[in-house]
Amino acid sequence: MKQKLKFPEGFLWGASTSSYQIEGGIDNNDWAISKKVPRAGKACDSYNRYREDFSMAKYLHHNAHRMSVEWARIEPKKGQFNEDALHRYHEMLQYLKDQGLKTFLTLHHFTNPIWFAEQGGWKNKRAVEDFADYTAKVTQSLGHLVDFWITVNEPKMYAGMAFAQGIWPPFEKGIISPKRVYDLMLEAHNEAYDVIHSYYPQAQVGFSQNIAWSEAEHKDIIDRLAIKFADWLSYLALDKTRYDFIGLNHYMYYRVHLAFNLRKYLHIGRGDKLTERGWAIHPDALYLVLMKLKGYQKPIYITENGIADSTDRYREQYIRDYLLAVHRAIGDGADVRGYLHWSLLDNFEWEDGYKWKFGLIKVDFKTLARTIRESAYSYSHICQDNALTV
Repeated sequence: MKQKLKFPEGFLWGASTSSYQIEGGIDNNDWAISKKVPRAGKACDSYNRYREDFSMAKYLHHNAHRMSVEWARIEPKKGQFNEDALHRYHEMLQYLKDQGLKTFLTLHHFTNPIWFAEQGGWKNKRAVEDFADYTAKVTQSLGHLVDFWITVNEPKMYAGMAFAQGIWPPFEKGIISPKRVYDLMLEAHNEAYDVIHSYYPQAQVGFSQNIAWSEAEHKDIIDRLAIKFADWLSYLALDKTRYDFIGLNHYMYYRVHLAFNLRKYLHIGRGDKLTERGWAIHPDALYLVLMKLKGYQKPIYITENGIADSTDRYREQYIRDYLLAVHRAIGDGADVRGYLHWSLLDNFEWEDGYKWKFGLIKVDFKTLARTIRESAYSYSHICQDNALTV
């Protein structure tokens, strides 16, 4: 006999997006001017079609949505703010509120204004002050429409991809720079936290950290040390910062072996089920991460979790299995208060361009037509019922 597994009253259900990945027409950030990575171009044209997108989210019974604002749009030159861009973001947030959705607003989602990049970006100590000034302007203009603030998205991922692996702008492969960038982003978060609270003392402010679950390839002391290092990088941010809630982005499960080559250090185990993206499907990993985060005694919002699935054959079961893990964690004491699926729309997936399809809503990038996927309807029933039927 089937049963309904109820989630806590007031649980938030929805999806996430980010500005550069969906808006289109952004030509003045560090990604847009680079010749080493694909460019988003018109993307989903959500800067103009946001009403259509947010109406679909409402139709699918979402009661929350996470979006980001583009720093380069808002502050195209240092100290010069674009009121037209702020007005458009005001319209977006107001439309979400009018639709009855709680708003999560991200201030930094991997991209930087050109002027900021040219002065050294996140390696320059001035970054902290610049980000605080930007945060103050956004807070003054949009703060009354924001329910949850996410200052920076995945600072560990950004530092690694841009300054250790050299895959993202500014394409550096360093040893010292990644840690410096990580630390400065955490410092910038703390400053932004204080700025937002100076305007709105009761504001809910956090950041989104990508946290995988890792297990040692072997049970020897060497691989156990490798696990400790991986965990230290992930949880360091939570130990060094101020926050009102924990934003968790979770996609990964790894087997860890001590090695200087990243692919050998973190790898997928043989026999693991994989997504099209090559990421292991392991719902218990989310449960284990949530149980570890329980110890921080803060509310937890899952701000990203999703699957690359162009056929939509696996997304429904993926969502169900991962939500079962969330429900189990809640039952075991984790204070999880929301789940935001990645993503609402198929979108620009960074160095891979438009290759991967993460959207609950399919986007034809030639016509920009939107089509709601079957998995989105399945998720909609869960959102509407505030329950998972098993």
